[in-house]
Amino acid sequence: MFCEMTPPIGVSIRRLTPERWMMGSSTICERVMTPNPANAIVSWEDGDDTFRLRERAEGEILSLGDGSETGLVHEGGTSAAVWSIGANAFCKVKAWHKGMELESKTIAFIRENAPEIPVPEVIYTWIDHEWNRTFLILRRIRGQTLDNEWSRLAPNQRLQIASKIVEYCRKLASISSCRFESAAGRAVVEPFLHSMADVSHPSWIPRPIGPFSSTALAFHLSAVAPECDLDVGSLFYFYHADLGPTNIIVLDSTVVGILDWESAAYYPKFWIATKARLSAGFYLQNDRTDRKAWSCILGQMLEANGFPQNVDGYYKWRRQNAFCR
Repeated sequence: MFCEMTPPIGVSIRRLTPERWMMGSSTICERVMTPNPANAIVSWEDGDDTFRLRERAEGEILSLGDGSETGLVHEGGTSAAVWSIGANAFCKVKAWHKGMELESKTIAFIRENAPEIPVPEVIYTWIDHEWNRTFLILRRIRGQTLDNEWSRLAPNQRLQIASKIVEYCRKLASISSCRFESAAGRAVVEPFLHSMADVSHPSWIPRPIGPFSSTALAFHLSAVAPECDLDVGSLFYFYHADLGPTNIIVLDSTVVGILDWESAAYYPKFWIATKARLSAGFYLQNDRTDRKAWSCILGQMLEANGFPQNVDGYYKWRRQNAFCR
């Protein structure tokens, strides 16, 4: 069921003045003059400026700005949005559900276990339980998305970037688990492997899956579609699961950042190449001449590097999923 969060995701951050933002139900972000501000939850340098987060004081009266410049740079449906804060930081807001992994914990996991993979620097994160959403402040990575740069890249540069992403996938897949789970053992947010949502389920509420053993995941898939032809295997391999061109930052045709780790988890091996082949998130957004170019290049390279795909088996499962509702 399509419905907005309360309040809607697009007003999770409200600009009060050119120097101050209201974030969620009770947190204020503001540009301050001193490099070590008092009463700060956290502070950070941004060029010549200093920003701090603080709790809204009891009884503090705030007046909203005219709304002409909020800093909103992206809004994804009813459950995700991103704001620019200052010159060098972003705040990412996502719908929250009990049992979900914090993206910041996954980023910390990658920094510890695969330090060669470039990830954003986390400034601060928190859960706003009153508004059922998470806030994640990240330092900006210098560069452009692969999507924006694609038309300017030569064919050999595109292949070099895909080869580097496959190298990162191989590194992540060297980290395995006997369970389908997040980095810290929580449920996985992967709508492609879930049953079809009931028509009464609000569209903004995430539906995490698991954590599951191999047997339990196989049962979950077969319960969704009895004639399931998806072999989950006995081991699960860590995978980003959303390596589309808008989540890869490049500079001078070099990969300098991988964004959006909220779906990263231990997956069945077949899913690593399969997801790249079937998800529209792997399609180019700006270059309409061949929207599937990145999906095809990456999928082919993953298969050539030992990650078998099962697109036909997945689509068969998905059709049964829809039929068996």
